[in-house]
Amino acid sequence: MRDQSRYELLVIILDDLDRLPDLMASLFDAGVTGVTLFDSIGGYRVSNWLDEIGLSGLGKMFGASELRRRTLLAVVEEERVDGAVAAAEQAVGGFGRPNSGVLFTLPITRAIGMHKRPRSEASETLPAPDLEDLSIRDLPVSEAAKMLDIQPVTVPSGASLMEAIDALNQSPSAHVAAVVSRTGHLLGLVTLRRLADHVFFGITPEVFYGEVTTDMDRSLDFGEMANVHNISDLMIDPVSVHDSDTVKQAFRLMHQHDLTGLPIVDDNNHVVGFVGLLELLDLILKKQSAHE
Repeated sequence: MRDQSRYELLVIILDDLDRLPDLMASLFDAGVTGVTLFDSIGGYRVSNWLDEIGLSGLGKMFGASELRRRTLLAVVEEERVDGAVAAAEQAVGGFGRPNSGVLFTLPITRAIGMHKRPRSEASETLPAPDLEDLSIRDLPVSEAAKMLDIQPVTVPSGASLMEAIDALNQSPSAHVAAVVSRTGHLLGLVTLRRLADHVFFGITPEVFYGEVTTDMDRSLDFGEMANVHNISDLMIDPVSVHDSDTVKQAFRLMHQHDLTGLPIVDDNNHVVGFVGLLELLDLILKKQSAHE
């Protein structure tokens, strides 16, 4: 049955970030509980910024106080809109004040999913693998690596990007390369994603421009990308597991650092193996099937 309530989209572009905590609290008190908030930068100010300092300043835009904004979106029931607007006005000290921001609302012709029905006990859900009785979570990564049989990719810190890509091509299942010193010690990691971002930055920079203005957390520093000379300029801090660590510990690190694989190191911090996320999933599901 279609929801018969009427809604408006409340949009607030907040310039004065010091007012954000009070604004969020005031909106909540006014009955606006579902607010989506994200970083934003006005196109006019970005243009002026780039005219002044050039492309090298792209990576610094979100750190520049004169550019930073927060945009808030909320779907509000029509009868709550006036109260929400009044609460927002009071929280920011009035939107007529210089450098305070802008507030406006838009009519919504259709809204779906605003009122959730309770979950039915009989509703079907995709069952998660039952791993309580399986030994895979406590399996040492050294044993898992033998089952997965993925050759680790190591590159010297002075390697070129082409040399790193060639090395990754030799072991297609390893999407993470280990950067090592002359003595073979692990210095850092380079992911396929970072390599691709740098290469495509020179081909389709407009893709990254759109990303940096909408998703700061996932964007690379444009200034850094413009000054990459070898693989060490792209590497991130070293993340690894020891051969005695468990699959559970390996997955925790992959999840924490958003990696699709990890090098395995010995007690001397030399790379001796690799454990990949996709192959781990395949191994777990096959063991689950055998267990059933």
